[in-house]
Amino acid sequence: MLETKIINYLSHLEDSDYMAEVVTTPGAAETLIKILQNDDDEIMSYAGLFIRDFVLSCSRNETCKISWETQLEPVIIPELERLVFAENHFIRKQVIYTLGKICSYDSVPVLLQAFYQYRESDPILLPRLIGELFWLGVENSWDLLDSMVNSQYYTTRWAVINLLGEFIYHSPSEEDGTFSMKYNFSEKLRNDPHPLVKAEAENEYQLLALNHRKLQENMSKSDYKKQRKDLKKLEPCLTFFRVSLQFSRYMVTNNLSTYTMQELETFIDNKTQQL
Repeated sequence: MLETKIINYLSHLEDSDYMAEVVTTPGAAETLIKILQNDDDEIMSYAGLFIRDFVLSCSRNETCKISWETQLEPVIIPELERLVFAENHFIRKQVIYTLGKICSYDSVPVLLQAFYQYRESDPILLPRLIGELFWLGVENSWDLLDSMVNSQYYTTRWAVINLLGEFIYHSPSEEDGTFSMKYNFSEKLRNDPHPLVKAEAENEYQLLALNHRKLQENMSKSDYKKQRKDLKKLEPCLTFFRVSLQFSRYMVTNNLSTYTMQELETFIDNKTQQL
């Protein structure tokens, strides 16, 4: 059965011949779409994995390449884009990751639409969504983070700090655009009215400031390591990344596929009270 073969791809990872056999079987596109439409996000994830590896295999397997370009891409991409707006949070996250990893550049407008739709209703999704938008080369990228910083919801503003950690700068100087971006956003958020945002942003700001001082003052390696270690000790217990993981586990444990901002904030409040 074709559906079983797709699900069993886990036992044939990166086997381009296996994938070629699947996609050349009549009904492959329809079967993939059927699995993508499954309400169970775990089952749906099998199709996402297969599609991601299959598209990557196209560069070394001509059969896969032809099947993708002529049969699968015209129907799979629209279905993935539709599922970006699925009610299930975990399905949204899966398809956004898939669109990014298969380099679906034409899907950027859809992902941007999703960003503005979920910016203030699904902050847990934002790091994945922004990460794939940046990967796909979205224009005016820093404006997206700026709009998050100005959100009325502290959880959306807090997500920015998580995202800042994904950007690698070459030099801790004002001339390095990425460093300046991280420094400026963390400097702004360290004055945030919400204590959780403020605390994590302050720690990020101090780490960036330390790296900048190291460059400017020619700080010794031992002194730098000591100061960095001291700052790491001051990292808040509740960071956006940790809360995201804990809340996602909470959703899975309680069989929740979606959530409200109030539910997320209540969960965070309870975690804060437990400290």
